[in-house]
Amino acid sequence: MKKVIAALLVCLLLTGCWDQSQLKKLLFVDVIGVDYEGDSKQLKISYVISSLQNANQGGGNPNNLFVESTGDNIYDAVSKTNKEFPGILSVLETRLFLISTRFAKDQPLNYLNVTSQFIANPLYGYLAVYDGDLSTLLHKKKIKDQTLSEFLVGLLEEEKKRGTIPLNKLVQFILGGAGFLNDFALNRFEPYENGVRLAGTSLFRDGTFTGINLDDEDTLFATLLGGTSGKNQLITGKLDGKNYSAQVQNAHRDFHINDKDGSLRDIEISLNLDLKLIEAGLDVKRHTKDSLTEIEKKITADITAKVTNVIATLQKTNCDYLQLGHEVSAYHPKLFGGIDWWREQYPKLSIKPQVKVKILNTGILE
Repeated sequence: MKKVIAALLVCLLLTGCWDQSQLKKLLFVDVIGVDYEGDSKQLKISYVISSLQNANQGGGNPNNLFVESTGDNIYDAVSKTNKEFPGILSVLETRLFLISTRFAKDQPLNYLNVTSQFIANPLYGYLAVYDGDLSTLLHKKKIKDQTLSEFLVGLLEEEKKRGTIPLNKLVQFILGGAGFLNDFALNRFEPYENGVRLAGTSLFRDGTFTGINLDDEDTLFATLLGGTSGKNQLITGKLDGKNYSAQVQNAHRDFHINDKDGSLRDIEISLNLDLKLIEAGLDVKRHTKDSLTEIEKKITADITAKVTNVIATLQKTNCDYLQLGHEVSAYHPKLFGGIDWWREQYPKLSIKPQVKVKILNTGILE
């Protein structure tokens, strides 16, 4: 997948020095979509170009322009675009790269003889999956009175600020190289009513979409298990049949790798959460130390069950999103038997979450 997008960017960035007239011809691509054409292996590249209508000094109405082309490979598709549409495509300001689930599952690396080593662009655009028809989505001019590109990027930006989604910048996958294991989760969009919404994450193993998704809540806990600070994440659940909500003030995660007789026995993941309890849904009352301790125990049990479910999903999918294999290899090399060994061991390894909750706002203690 990263080679495919790298090839696209190589084509778009093969430019020389610009004079003023050339700058006016630049078409700033805000969103790029990559899919297959029908049931074929031809690539379909979609571009959402941002522009201003009725532009004048100090003003103008933002607008999106949709362009699409197909080809046997990236070079062919881009060449057709340049012949069919006047102007010079520029990805210097591209903010989002969307890939279809078909493309993600059938990663066309074997069909492309390209590399990413010539790219000079920082590539700070987001990388995400769209679980629907990319052309239909990207052809939309506006969603909820916003241009399509502003709406899509805005969703990601706001959720990133809340700390509820992983930070997937394209630079991580193209310039950063593959991780110890090329397992990761990409933010997922899906069709919703007349528009689109964020809907959890898609799990990748060895750089290929597994077909398994995490919902919004599971994604939240996966990011916490992944080591984020968790600041301002909202956790909801039930205590004694009543809803509760709590805001994460701080999160700390540690791995504890245990062995027995020189062999890997299990991995414990400690997750310490400092929470601000929001009383909505609970009876507002003064807490005693004993009642507060009881609430912490119940929330701990609720969160433990949820993170246990997330870990089970990752193991069933054989997606080492938490990069536990790297932890074993780096810090306990004598316990690590190699990549193939890890792929076999990981799904059946005992991975135990140890959750500890501390409520910071205690109200008035009697």
